Amino acid sequence: MTYTTKTEFLTGLRETLERNNVTDMSDILSDFRQHFEDGAAVGESEEEVCRKLGDVDDIVQQYIADNPGVQSAPVQQTATSGDMPEASGFGAEGAGEQPYSQPRYIPPQQQTPGADAGKIVGVLCLDLFVYSWALPTLFSLIIALMSITLAFGIVGLVCFFGGIVAIGAGFGGLIVTGFAPLSVACLGIMFIGFTGMLTVASVGSVKGFINLCIAIINQHGRAFAGRNVLDKIGRKGA
Repeated sequence: MTYTTKTEFLTGLRETLERNNVTDMSDILSDFRQHFEDGAAVGESEEEVCRKLGDVDDIVQQYIADNPGVQSAPVQQTATSGDMPEASGFGAEGAGEQPYSQPRYIPPQQQTPGADAGKIVGVLCLDLFVYSWALPTLFSLIIALMSITLAFGIVGLVCFFGGIVAIGAGFGGLIVTGFAPLSVACLGIMFIGFTGMLTVASVGSVKGFINLCIAIINQHGRAFAGRNVLDKIGRKGA
């Protein structure tokens, strides 16, 4: 069965893996979540990614065929040697070699995909020609934005409290800024409000920069180790 959204696809994949007793289900789901993230990064819709990935039943069956031993044995009830079916391999001859009470399934060793030379070269080229200057530039811009936010906040507080003090002291005339005290206080409120908007922008920029760094780290992880290393901030699993 094919799906049109990420949530439907991952839910169907999880249910199919559970029906087939596949043990490394979390790793498989994580890999397919990355397919959707990669597709979104190049402008593909969730429906396009689903269509490209294909039917979840075919995916699971192909995975089982390519990775023997990934299925766990069904849970068995306690039984005596006389109840053991001969076809299960636990007859009288096999009972002495492997007692029925012992687990019949040993999880396979975690497979480490080989490094892809083409991906490694591509990642190193990006490091040299893009990331080496883009990341420091973005970091500098974020620092500048945070500095401007702090400056607006300080000016807003000074203007607001300075205007309040001037009003309380009874200064009705103009002060050094050229504004009446009430106008100075209102100007301070305006600066404080603008500081709030800049604060939201600063927090969003910091979060976006961290997620960008995580995406770059995962890009290196997929190139060198064949898997992601970190999860993005605010990421929700299906």
